[in-house]
Order: sequence, then C-alpha cells, then structure tokens
Amino acid sequence: MFPSLCEVSTDQLKEAVKKLLQFLHETLQISGAHTVDFYTQDIWKKLVAVSPETVLSAFSKHNGTSHHIGKVPELSSIFSNQQLVNIEAFVEASHSHSLVNMGICTSVDELLEALAVHKAGSPDLKTDQFMNDKKSHEVLIMSQLVQSIANICGVKQVIDLGAGKGYLSSYLSMKYNLKVYGIDSSDTNTDGANRRNQKLKKYWKTYKTDAREVSKAQESDQNKDCLLPNYSCQEVNTDREIPKPKSCFPKLEESSISNDLKSINVSEWKRDQENYQRTLQPADSDRSSPFLDILPADAVEEQTFSKSVHKSLSEQEKEQRKMENISIKEQRGSRVYLPLTCKITVETELSEIIEDLEESIMVGLHTCGDLAPNTLRIFTAKPEIKAVCSVGCCYHLLSEEFESPEEEITVTTWGFPMSIHLKESSWFFGRNARMSACLALERVAVGQGLATESLFYRAVLQVILKDCFSVTQSDKRVGKIFSKSGNFTEYVRKSLKKLGHDDSELSDMEIMEYFEKYKPRKNEMEAFNMLKVLLAPCIEALILLDRLLYLKEQNNLAWSGLVKLFDPVKSPRCYAVVSMKKV
Repeated sequence: MFPSLCEVSTDQLKEAVKKLLQFLHETLQISGAHTVDFYTQDIWKKLVAVSPETVLSAFSKHNGTSHHIGKVPELSSIFSNQQLVNIEAFVEASHSHSLVNMGICTSVDELLEALAVHKAGSPDLKTDQFMNDKKSHEVLIMSQLVQSIANICGVKQVIDLGAGKGYLSSYLSMKYNLKVYGIDSSDTNTDGANRRNQKLKKYWKTYKTDAREVSKAQESDQNKDCLLPNYSCQEVNTDREIPKPKSCFPKLEESSISNDLKSINVSEWKRDQENYQRTLQPADSDRSSPFLDILPADAVEEQTFSKSVHKSLSEQEKEQRKMENISIKEQRGSRVYLPLTCKITVETELSEIIEDLEESIMVGLHTCGDLAPNTLRIFTAKPEIKAVCSVGCCYHLLSEEFESPEEEITVTTWGFPMSIHLKESSWFFGRNARMSACLALERVAVGQGLATESLFYRAVLQVILKDCFSVTQSDKRVGKIFSKSGNFTEYVRKSLKKLGHDDSELSDMEIMEYFEKYKPRKNEMEAFNMLKVLLAPCIEALILLDRLLYLKEQNNLAWSGLVKLFDPVKSPRCYAVVSMKKV
C-alpha cells in the first residue's frame, strides 16, 4: 500500500519479543518489587550487590537516555545468584531492549511522507493559548497524522475513544473539517466539553456583534475621509491603522468565558479583527472574521434572514433562500464535534450510539488501561472502521489474563496479552511491574518525574506499621497525604488516621527516630528507583509489541506499525499503534 514505507515482519517481531522476554524474566524481580516494602524486606541487599553510588553514577554517566548500542551484554554478566553485579552491563542491556533501539518503530515524519501529506491551507489555531504545552504538543502532531490517514482512507468521520475534555476531537473538527464523535465514559468530561462549546458560542456571538460595530464605524470614517469608491478605498488603505472606539471589545473579565480560555490573548484577537476589516468588502461587512475558521461550523447559531425581509420575497427568491439554508446546514453537518457519554467495550455496537455511523477512523489519545487494546479489537472487528491510531497509557490498569489463574475468571477480554503468540507463553508482569512501566526515563534524565521523597516517606511508614501495628500487607494506599503534610511526623499521623490506626500510641520523638534511622539509606531507594526507571521502556516495549503482533495476526490489514509520535520529555507515552485496512 505504501511502497516507500518499510514494515516490520511478523518473524522480526517474534524474534524481538523472544529476546525481550529473556531479559524481562531476569529483571522482573527488580521491576516487580514494591517500593513500599523496600525497607521491611531489605530489597536493596537482597537484589543488588553494588553500591547505590555506583548505580547513580552509571545513570548520570549515560544521562539516563538511550545511546548507541553495540553487542548486547549476556545476562550471565549482569546477574549472579539473582543479584545485580554489573551496572554498566545492566544499563547497556536495558537500552538495547527499548523500542527506540530495536529498529521496530516508524518515525512520524516517515509515515507522513509515505502518506504524501501536504500542509493544510486552513489557518492554524494557536492551541497553546487554551491547552498546556504537553497537550498542545500532542494534539498538533496527532491531529496531523489522523487527518492524513483519514485522507488516504477516504473517510470524513472520526471516533475518538476516551476523548476526555475533547481537545483532540475539537481540533480535528476545527482545523481539518472532520466530523468527530468524542466518546468518554465520564459524564464529567462530556458535560465539561459541552459547557466549553456553549461558552465559545456565547463569546463568539458577543465578539461578532462588536465586530459589526467596528465595521460600521470603519465604513463611516472611510466615507468621510475618502473620495474614491468604496472598493478602491478598501484597497489603498489595507496598511492603514483603522481607529476604533475603545469600548468595541468586551473586557475579558466581563465576558462569560471559561477558565480554560482566560489565557487567550485578546489583543491578538483585536489585531486579527483589524487586519480582517482592512480587507473587508462592503458586501461582506456583516460576515464573520477569520476566527470562525477555527471554530466548528455550527458553533454559532446565525439567523440569516429576518422575518420582515422574508415576507417581501417572491416565491422564487424564497425557494432560492431555502436551498441556500439547506446548503449551510449540510456544510455545518460535515464539520462538527459531538461529545457522547458511553462505556466502550468490544461488544459495543457503534451504530447504536452513533446514528449516522459511516466509514471512520478510530483514534485514542492516552486511552487508559484496557481501553487501548479494546480500541484495536473494535478496529479489527468493525468493518466501518478503516484505520486506527491509538496511544495508550496507564499500563498499571491493564488486566492480565495469567496474573491470577487461581481466581475465578469473570473477564472475557483481557488487556494483556492480546496476541496469540504471547498467550502461548502465559506471560504476565504483575501490577508492580506494570506500575514501573509508567515511569518516564527521559523525564527522570532531565530531573523531572520521580518523587523520591514521597516514596521514602511511604517506605518508612510501612516499617512503622509493621513494628507498631503488626501490619504486614503493603497494599493499603494513603493517597496524596505527602503533598498535604509539612513534615514526616505530620505525614505519619495523617496516614495512620486514614488507615484506621490510633496515632496517639506514638510520640513525635518515636516517629522521628524511625526517620533518622532510615535517612542514611535513602540513597538506596533513590538508586533502586533508577533501576526501575531504566526497565520502564523495556516493559512498555513488550506491551506495545504484543499489540502490534495482534494486528499482524489479522488478515485484512494493509499496514500496521508502531509510530513514535511525541517528544518523550513532553509526553512520556509517546508511541502510537497505527493500522490501516486493505481497500
């Protein structure tokens, strides 16, 4: 389908998975260790035979990030008697088993080039004015890819699963004129998306009314100051600054705009409106500014013709106006974002929630847990879905088929594994290892993303729970108490109360004795977490290779691949699973 685009074969994938499984099997004791038990089970001494300083130095030396890989070290040179003995070899091996060094992935630039993408002519929407940097980065890149896939597949409808607040859905609709259904299981997210749409409409009506006043004032000034015909006057004055009343534009605090939009630069909007008015023809003076090009076509309910005018029209004119209105409605219908609330599973009949379901592309930007693999299953099962672009996240929420085989099975579809190939091995990670997969290597390498202090507090708290309250289980969660505590003593007391224990049994001095006892060993925890960070891309790699293998096992797909979409520092879950069906 795409001669210029290389595709990884099934045999290549299976070979990569084989090597990756061997490495993960040896390192699972590290990635699967719970930091809550770090001191109660003396994990460092049990699993690591080098000093914390050696580990931290190796991480700093390689800057935590992947580099050129030579020959992959043998596992026997890394571990001895189930202990890590060679940190340099461990770093080399972990890097070699990450997606970036496997030669499996396709870059987004390669894919866009293969899809023959041409820059769209519609104006760019400055997403950083109402999205944070991370979301703006993700939406701009993914929307371009989705639009190019939609073009190559000849579809105009997009189904966005796990749409959340609707940032991607809105942009696809506004920028690329696609009809988007944003589906989310949370009423809160869907209601929020609807409220933002309503507030945009309300603000736009106010803005448009003021724009008309500017237009009338401008026309009046031109009639007074210029003897040339109106059209000539417009042309010769395109570079002249147009004076306008100070009160023409509403103050931001006076308009009913949501908090999401308060960062929009109103002065830029004013300048855009001025530039537009300089080139405005008299016949167009009552039309909207270019700002409408970045709003959905139905964002403003316009009453095109007044009743008094309509009464004086001939039957022929009425029919003509009627056809014009129908045309406007059809144009609006092709450019709309519709948020829906629904929990999507493999069994979901899309036609029951989308009345005008047609050939579509299914997308998901950071779909949590099982929703990402279910997105792929829906794609392969539904003939209407011609392509998929899925970026998953929250690996710790994945259900694993072989994690607890002794328990009664009530789940019919599992998040992992998906492929027949991995099902045959009965492989599973366990929740702690999946939690490790959520760590962000590139962010940690630049000093972001690892809350060592809160992890240290929690591990010492577990020692207190074991010694003073005979608690041996570490599955109890204290939540965000760390961020609400001024010191360790306050943290312990709040945590004990939340867990149902009497904190009056401990004095402040006794609590601080535990803190001082383990403080010298804090660097052990920091170093151990660095080991888990290094393993995170390897665990993620197996999860994503399993999804790609699942697609390779289908027989109706034209192309499937893993695409590195985002800058991993800005957006750690940066890989998309992309697939297109045969025509």
